[in-house]
Amino acid sequence: VDDIGHRLHEALVKNTTSWVLYNLASFYWRIKNEPFHVVECAMRALHFSSRHNKDIALLNMANVLHRAHFSADAAILVHSALDVSPGLDVSMDSLMLGEYNHSVLCYDRVLESRPFFYEADKRKKAVLCQQKLEQKLEAQHRSLQRTLNELKEYQKQHDHYLRQQEVLEKHKLIQEEQILRNIIHETQMAKEAQLGNHQICQIGSRKHSLHCPWDLPVRYHRGDIFENVDHVLFGDDTSSALMTSINLDLQANQSILLQRSPVSRSAIKVWGLDAASFHQETDSLWPKKTDCAKRFPTVPPPEELPKYYLPPGQPGLRQIDTGSDLHTPDCTSLPEMRKNESLQRLLMEVEGRLDLQQLKPDRHAQQALQSLLNNLSISEDELKLSLYHSFAQPAGPVWSVLNEAALYWRAIGNYTQAITCLRRALNLAPTQNQHIPLVNLANLLMHHGFHLDASKLLVQARTLDRSEPLVLLSLGNAYLSLKNLSGALQVFRAVLDLNRGCPECRDSLQMIRCLQ
Repeated sequence: VDDIGHRLHEALVKNTTSWVLYNLASFYWRIKNEPFHVVECAMRALHFSSRHNKDIALLNMANVLHRAHFSADAAILVHSALDVSPGLDVSMDSLMLGEYNHSVLCYDRVLESRPFFYEADKRKKAVLCQQKLEQKLEAQHRSLQRTLNELKEYQKQHDHYLRQQEVLEKHKLIQEEQILRNIIHETQMAKEAQLGNHQICQIGSRKHSLHCPWDLPVRYHRGDIFENVDHVLFGDDTSSALMTSINLDLQANQSILLQRSPVSRSAIKVWGLDAASFHQETDSLWPKKTDCAKRFPTVPPPEELPKYYLPPGQPGLRQIDTGSDLHTPDCTSLPEMRKNESLQRLLMEVEGRLDLQQLKPDRHAQQALQSLLNNLSISEDELKLSLYHSFAQPAGPVWSVLNEAALYWRAIGNYTQAITCLRRALNLAPTQNQHIPLVNLANLLMHHGFHLDASKLLVQARTLDRSEPLVLLSLGNAYLSLKNLSGALQVFRAVLDLNRGCPECRDSLQMIRCLQ
C-alpha cells in the first residue's frame, strides 16, 4: 500500500489535472483512515473530471460521507450522480435514511440493468426482511404503549376506589359512634325519668300527637284517650319521636326481655349499670387511641390470630373402662364416602401442598382439647381409647366422633390424621351440621398458612349456618390474614348482630376498630 502511495505521488507530480489519479489517491487515503485527505482528493477529482465521468467522483465522496454517518448528505451526492449515470446503485443511502420502499426501487433498477448482480438481489431481500421486522416491532411497541396506558388508567381507577373505600369506612364508623351516643343519651334520659323528672304534655286536637315542653322520655298508659297517639312533639315542634307501647307490669316486661338475649350494642345490656361499669362497657366497645397503641400497634401477623374449634352438638364418645391396650383413633380405618367432588378436589390439592410429615401442634387446639378432657373428667389416654372404641360402637353420630378425633390430632400436630378425620366427618355429617367440620378444617388450614383456601371453606360454611359466631369469627380472621380489613370488619359486625353469646367477638371487634 505504501508503494502504491509513493507511485501515486510521483504520477500526480507529473500530471496535476488527472481526475483518475485523484480518485485513486482518495481510495489510498481511505485505506490510511485520513478523512481530510480523502475529501480533498475527492473534491479535486470532481473538479478535474469531465461531465460524463463526474459520477465516479460523486459516488466516491458519497461513500465517504455515508461511512461517516452523514447519509442524508450522501444521498444528495448520489442523486446528483444519477443525473450523470442512471444505472448507479443508491440503495444503501436510502436504506440508511429509513426509506425502504425507495431502496427496493433502486435495487430493482440495478437488477434491470444488471440481471445477474446477485449481491443486489440479496440486499433487496434483506431490505424487505428488515422492513417487515421493523413494522412488527413498531406494532408491538404500539400494543405495549396501549397496555401501559390501560394499566395507568386502571391504577388511577384503583386509587380512586381505595379513596372511596376509606371515605366509606370512615362514614360507617361515624354512624356507629352516633348510634352509641344516641343509646347513651336515651339511657340517661330514661334514668332521669325513673328518678321523677316528669313533665306535663298536652294531647293534640285530633288526638294523634302529644306536645311536650322538654325532650325527655314520655311514658303513658295506653287507654281510651291515648289510643290513637302515634308520635310526640318536643319543644317548639322542632323534633318528634315515634311511640312504642310498653307494659306497666314490671314482671311482664322482665319476662319479655328475658326471652331474647341483648346484643352487645343494645341499650338493654347497659341498662341499670353504674357509671364506672357503663364507661368500662363503652371503652371496651370503643377503645381509646392510647389503648389501641398498646394492644394493637400494627396488624397482627396471621400466626398470632386465634384459631377456633367448633364442637359438635351431640357427643359421640363412649365411656370405656381403661385397660392395658393403648390404641390410637386411626380415622383411615373407617370407609370414605365422597359426596362433594369439588370440595374433595380442593382438599386433595391442599394436601399436596401441605408438609404433613412435620409435626406442628396447635396451641389453640390444645386448649380446646384440655377443656374437653376437663368436661369429661378423663385423661388423654382415656380419650384416645374412647375414640378408638367409638369408631366401632359410637354413642352418637360417627361424624361427631371423627370431629373430636380431629381435635386430638390437631393438638398433637399430626395433620395427616386430622385432615383424614375431618374429610370423613364432612362426608358423613348431615347438611345442617356440615358447617362444623368445615370450620375446623378451615382453622387447620389457617394454622398452616393457607388462608385463601380456608376462606373458601368458611364462605361455604356461612351459607350452611348464618347464626354460628365461630363461623364468622374464623372468616374474619381469614380476611385479616389476607389484608382485607373492610371484609373483616363487615364480618365482625355481623357477629355482633347475632342474638347469641360470643365472648371471643369483643376482642376481635376491638382489634379491627383499632386497626382502622
